[in-house]
Amino acid sequence: MLVSPSVISCRLENLASEISHCEKAGVYSYHLDVMDGSFVPNLTMGPDLIKAVRRCTSRRLEAHLMIERPDIYAEKFLDAGSDLLFIHGEVLANFQKVIEKIKEKGKKFGIAINPETPVERMEKWIAQSDTVLLMSVHPGFSGQSFIGSSVEKIRELRKLIDSRGYSAKIEVDGGVNDRTAQSCVDAGADILVSASYIFSGDIEERISFLSGLIRS
Repeated sequence: MLVSPSVISCRLENLASEISHCEKAGVYSYHLDVMDGSFVPNLTMGPDLIKAVRRCTSRRLEAHLMIERPDIYAEKFLDAGSDLLFIHGEVLANFQKVIEKIKEKGKKFGIAINPETPVERMEKWIAQSDTVLLMSVHPGFSGQSFIGSSVEKIRELRKLIDSRGYSAKIEVDGGVNDRTAQSCVDAGADILVSASYIFSGDIEERISFLSGLIRS
């Protein structure tokens, strides 16, 4: 399995060291949660923190934009070093304009889908995505419990992607740990995002556990 640690839960005062532990475990990418206090009830990192992470790694950086106006701010996050921008399907933005801006920069687009949003409603954007981010918690705060119905939603998305011949990977974000990850893998996930589980224990050991999972 590909693993994308969510930097929101690392000890920021030891950012370089935390990333070094992740690198030793062979992570695929880093997940960067950007929240504006409007689309979600929390405020987190901006482009400057993404620049700091970029200085510590050459791995893929995914900026998860939980913001109302990704069409205005996308370029700032791309210029900060993001390789992929996740845009929420629920925001009222000009998606095609954002996608064009991302591709002009030679970067990748991904659609993010909240727990209550039907997968089929997002098919137009899934077809254009490098990766689809399925939220298995309601976005806004780390440490939430995994929503059990997300497993069926992963299966539904896997079936849609495979039947249509789309190339998008499936990434699952929220409550992913040693108790919930296997069911995500079995349902068809390609990438696992984990925050508090990875950074609340032995980082290398926990990433190795997740990356070692296979579909049963």
